[in-house]
Amino acid sequence: MSLCYFDSAATSWPKPKSVIKAVENSFYTSGGNPGRSYHPLSLGAARAVYSCRETLCTLFGTDKPENVVFFYNTTHALNAAIKGLAPKSGRIIFSNLEHNSVIRPVYALCNDENLDLEYDVFNALGNDKDVLSDFEMRLTDDTKLAVVTMASNVCGKILPVKQIGEICRKRGIKFVVDCAQTGGCVPFEFDALFADAACFAGHKSLYGPQGCGFCIFADGLSPKSVIQGGNGVNSASFMMEGPLPERLEAGTVGTPAICGLKAGAEYVMRVGVENIFRQGNVLSEKLCDGLRNISGVTVYGQSKNSTPCVLFNKQGIKSERIAMLLAQNGICVRSGLHCAPLAHKAFGTLQNGAVRASLSHMNKPNEIDRLLKVVNLAGQDV
Repeated sequence: MSLCYFDSAATSWPKPKSVIKAVENSFYTSGGNPGRSYHPLSLGAARAVYSCRETLCTLFGTDKPENVVFFYNTTHALNAAIKGLAPKSGRIIFSNLEHNSVIRPVYALCNDENLDLEYDVFNALGNDKDVLSDFEMRLTDDTKLAVVTMASNVCGKILPVKQIGEICRKRGIKFVVDCAQTGGCVPFEFDALFADAACFAGHKSLYGPQGCGFCIFADGLSPKSVIQGGNGVNSASFMMEGPLPERLEAGTVGTPAICGLKAGAEYVMRVGVENIFRQGNVLSEKLCDGLRNISGVTVYGQSKNSTPCVLFNKQGIKSERIAMLLAQNGICVRSGLHCAPLAHKAFGTLQNGAVRASLSHMNKPNEIDRLLKVVNLAGQDV
């Protein structure tokens, strides 16, 4: 039985062959510790890492490779950006569609006895006008940091982050964007976001291996380092200081994963982000239409301005049960709360969760037909 993979919001699969080959080749050509020595393997690793920074700049419309900082995943990157840019006092605002990789770092900061911070949550459901209105209404003179996802990992809704960035820029509010669900599948340029930092997953729609994430910082920033250690720069100093990227890259970066990420980004550029976005919309529209034609199925929060991520439930059947039935038929989805409790609270699914089918441009229409058939029959054995 062939697999139908609808869990791309968690991680992409399958990986392009060029990505697998790049990871394998890195062990032969870039097997040293980058930036730590003068021997060929170390120099090869340093060149490979810098080359990936350049490729990501090209893909995301910015021109400062040194401002591309590598981390192990988006969660790591978000922790570094949020805690590195957070003030000692004031207010932090985020949306009710955020992942726990935003909610938990902010909550930890606001509960730090050495800081005087509070948080507020704005409603990201509704049209862009309503979202922007609620965002602005909740801003105060004490609001110092905004952290907003570009697209929900639960329902795929794309938020008006450019307009939010413009508001933040005018009011002197630091702005961090979570691009985990959009990097590689939604067209945008970093320099047009008015963001101070944008955090990405290398292993989702950029098709790199797991273990690689990164953050693009605006020029001129000196975020506080969250993790300290050796970085090969000014080793006599006890302080983690200096310019980006070394200021935030403590320890050895994951060169094999970074080499795979570069190959994944090049794959995305060959296919074209616009083509990937358009194909994803076609597939998700087919899935949504099919689900809505099944008796007892509710589709949550889906709109035309979304990533191909569809959240649904079927009346009288637990989401875990549907996910298990689909898995038994070779169809990969995810059920539960998807690490986004506020989003599920907004949809009324916090108690029992829901089923998420997240597609990519690699999916085929007949795979959607297979999923719809199983969902349609679900419950007949209960």
